Amino acid sequence: MFCERKKVLTLVAVIVGAMLASEISAAPSLGYPKGRPYYGSSNQQASRSVRHARSYTRGVYEYSRDADKIDPAVAKSESEQIGQNITKAQKDLAKARQEAGSNAKTLAALKTVEQHLTIAAEHHQMLHEECCKDEVKGSVCMQHCNQILLELDKAQAEQAALIRSMEIEAVSTNNAVTSHHQE
Repeated sequence: MFCERKKVLTLVAVIVGAMLASEISAAPSLGYPKGRPYYGSSNQQASRSVRHARSYTRGVYEYSRDADKIDPAVAKSESEQIGQNITKAQKDLAKARQEAGSNAKTLAALKTVEQHLTIAAEHHQMLHEECCKDEVKGSVCMQHCNQILLELDKAQAEQAALIRSMEIEAVSTNNAVTSHHQE
């Protein structure tokens, strides 16, 4: 009796799995029109790096605010993570610039994001110098983190707006191509 029940349950699981697989494969494509490159992936990667840099910066800020005594090794390590993520975002934006081609609107938005990241990188350099000292001052770290966060927030907002406008443009183009083919 137990073996029969196990066989029935296995059969039901296989049928449900097959039904789900057919539903997933039958789902409409959310891709972009053929012949039109999607140049948002590097921008999305840069946005992710900005979020990571922001998260580490927030952590350093809170640690600097809350710790009785700042451990230089911890501060330096966390500061290095901020720098790595800002650098990665800058590299991803360079790729996004290449992917954008001659799209003036996208290039202008990317330039604004790059400017915010450059300022964030400058403040990060000052933060990192402080974090490399034997005696790290929390108030100095907080000031630099605050400036980094301000610039990262601006970069993040600009990137989010750019990604949304690219998605709207892609959908509009896709709808225009679809309606043209239906005529």
